[in-house]
Amino acid sequence: MNKLKRWVIASIGAVAFLVAMATGVSANTLGIDVSSYQGTTTSYFNSFKQVGDNFTMVKLGGRGGGEGTHYSNPSAYAQIHNADAVGMQTGGYFWAQVGDSVSEATYSAQLAVQDAQNAGLAKGSYIAMDYEAGAGANKANNTTAILAFMDQIYASGYKPMFYSGYYYMNTNVDLSRVNARYPNALWVAWYLTTAHQSTPPMQYFPNMSNVKMWQYGDNHFGVDGNVMVVGSLDNNTPAEKVASKATQSTADTSTTTSTTKYATFSGVYVADYWTKYNNKMYGVNIDMSIKPIDYNNYIPISAMTLTDKYGNKLRNQYIQGNNGRMEYFTLNGKYKVISQTATTVNVEIGGEPVSMMKAFATIK
Repeated sequence: MNKLKRWVIASIGAVAFLVAMATGVSANTLGIDVSSYQGTTTSYFNSFKQVGDNFTMVKLGGRGGGEGTHYSNPSAYAQIHNADAVGMQTGGYFWAQVGDSVSEATYSAQLAVQDAQNAGLAKGSYIAMDYEAGAGANKANNTTAILAFMDQIYASGYKPMFYSGYYYMNTNVDLSRVNARYPNALWVAWYLTTAHQSTPPMQYFPNMSNVKMWQYGDNHFGVDGNVMVVGSLDNNTPAEKVASKATQSTADTSTTTSTTKYATFSGVYVADYWTKYNNKMYGVNIDMSIKPIDYNNYIPISAMTLTDKYGNKLRNQYIQGNNGRMEYFTLNGKYKVISQTATTVNVEIGGEPVSMMKAFATIK
């Protein structure tokens, strides 16, 4: 992984601001993460077992940036199987330089699952999205792309995790949305020093919630040092046990009594085109839509607020009508959730059911 070292090595003054001095955060299981640059043999992983490391996160592959269209780690199979052979829990991570693109995030997650299966990573294992570069300018849209990746991992029977540096994730991601969908699924990198560390300095634990793993250094006997602060990699726990209840839910039925859920949308979206159906006008955002796009994905224009690309409401609320000019909108209401799956949600907008990708919605 790239660790964004320039941003995560703390000065003495910054430490006082960043660290969590409250009690309750303690070292649990120690572990490492590896890529093709590290070893693959049982003796290699056993050497870490001997110094107290009990889990390994293995790079599965990547897409975007220096990874190209798709890089698959040729050592992943041996690393996963030999780490497992010496009694270490295993998980995977995938470099995903997707910016704020939902389609790129979804496709990258599909590649991550493909790499995980080829490497023999068991269903129910964690797959972390490695998001360290290429973020878009809009935090809400970045978060939507991240959730699209995590939703796809979840729908494929694996457990999603989100990895980045402390500063990068707090600057570019709405972590409250990630935490609401997938509690305790953050893997944060933040280093006190680049010197050798055999154990984590827990008094300098990053001051943030929902952290499952802390990558505390990049020189733990020559590799990245990590500590599991919530639970374990619990590969035997089904994926549906780690998501929020709203994510686990699949549908509302007339025979089921449950609290009504509502969806809100915090992003600024492109109106890719306008369409007329049954004498009514609708807007379509291609990324939001479930393919193939049809009436079920159309958003009534009565619910849409036209804005500039920064989300500022336009004085003129009349659509331009597919004339080649880029148009943007927001959805500012609370919309009743009719049904949902791991990756999709059906909500009532303007009195009509609208189906869309779940990553765009915050459901409460």
